[in-house]
Amino acid sequence: MAISHFFNKSIIIRRLSTVSGHKKNFTSTGTIDVHIQKIVQEDDMAIYGVYGATHKAWCDVSSDVQAGDKVTDSDGRIFDIVAIEKHDYGQAVQHLEVIMKIWTD
Repeated sequence: MAISHFFNKSIIIRRLSTVSGHKKNFTSTGTIDVHIQKIVQEDDMAIYGVYGATHKAWCDVSSDVQAGDKVTDSDGRIFDIVAIEKHDYGQAVQHLEVIMKIWTD
């Protein structure tokens, strides 16, 4: 079964880029489909070493998402990408596991 069977959201990826001279801003790099779940287990937070992490997302292994990106989901929530773990081995479904922190002003 392909991982795309589980996708329940679309996210817009924004990456810090130079827009003019020394000025940088977050610019959109694309939209991908993902599955998002809230991190609720203390064990998960301890494993990833990021106690501020609030959500995990899974997407296709070829998706262009990087730590430091900001993403906005189809519900309008904004997340900072904290870490990416690539699962591209064995007979399991190949995917990226994305650790995110919900963004607040």
